[in-house]
Amino acid sequence: MKILEQVAQSIVEQTSSLLGVSMSITNAEGLIIGCDRKERVGTLHRVSVQVIKDGREAIFTKEKAATLENVLPGVAVPIRFNQQIIGVLGIIGEPSEVKKYVKFVRNHVEMMLQENFKTESFFVQMKTTEVFVQHLIHYKEWENKKDLESYSELLGVQFDKPKVCILIHLPSLVRTHTEARQFAKLSLLELNNLICHLFQESMEDIICPISQDQWIVIKEVKARDLLRLKKLCERAAEKLNSFMDQQNLHCKVSISYGKSYEGFGGVSRSYRQAHKTLMVGLEKRPEDTVYSFDSWTILPDIFLEGIDLSFMELFSDDIEVIWDHPEADMLVETFIAYCESSMNISQAARNLYVHRNTLIYRLNKISELFHIDTQSFEQCLVLYVALKKGTS
Repeated sequence: MKILEQVAQSIVEQTSSLLGVSMSITNAEGLIIGCDRKERVGTLHRVSVQVIKDGREAIFTKEKAATLENVLPGVAVPIRFNQQIIGVLGIIGEPSEVKKYVKFVRNHVEMMLQENFKTESFFVQMKTTEVFVQHLIHYKEWENKKDLESYSELLGVQFDKPKVCILIHLPSLVRTHTEARQFAKLSLLELNNLICHLFQESMEDIICPISQDQWIVIKEVKARDLLRLKKLCERAAEKLNSFMDQQNLHCKVSISYGKSYEGFGGVSRSYRQAHKTLMVGLEKRPEDTVYSFDSWTILPDIFLEGIDLSFMELFSDDIEVIWDHPEADMLVETFIAYCESSMNISQAARNLYVHRNTLIYRLNKISELFHIDTQSFEQCLVLYVALKKGTS
């Protein structure tokens, strides 16, 4: 069995070190695939084939072993997996001394095989889910509804109710090779279990990684439940940050989410909202841990991020006017602060720690440079967007 060959040597090394006994594992063809005496790995152990055929324990005394090829004194027993014999465990040593370990070691080996099988099965299932999710979140690009419907049926998930996409950003998973080795499969399994525990409220909730540093949660959330979702994400971010610290992967976990929509196209739309919100949030508001597309604290930055640079080139001559001014930085900072203070001169002056008259003087300078009415919301909006985009 392939899984036995994949884990035999690691099982032997762990178990023999723990118990202080010498041991080997052979596959169904009689090849030694795991042994604490590494020179024996890959050699043929013919008597194992007979042990498998008989299906019972075999004892090899020192005298008997001397008459057989590549056999050492000890006890050999079949290894069973799902009620089938898939190999042979050999405990090497004087039979009367090592026999007491046989039952315990065999149970331990078979238990480790079961655990490894579960882990491998989990990763196969996760990969299948990831393929489906990649098609789903890029629905507009793939536009293959039949494939998505087939996957949905396979997973038992329906999209006739509003669902939201939640993105979990785990930056340290891609930092260094050393950290990558630290974050082994077992930890990834633990991470999946934790995310499921934090977010999964229904079997139709989908959870899987979509890149080296991002996981996605697709779950049913009605519009009126978005406030509860925010609290859920804040709690999850706290728990996940603690988990990463325990794994010695010290980083800041961030979470973003879009709005809830029905259908394949709705999930794709929610994902794009969550992704854009995450990218803008990490850049503009790195102190936060949860970012929501419907939050007005971040929507202006998302709006500015979405403006095409080619469109901004139409204003390049006008923008150069202020950047050619010797007090450009001060004037730009003043105007942006004025706009972000709801065009309230007194509030803007307090935010900038300057006198009210100083602020008025600077606004008059801007008015002269651009021939703009600084009391007009529409005119200030255009210049504000141009300056914010030009300085981002």
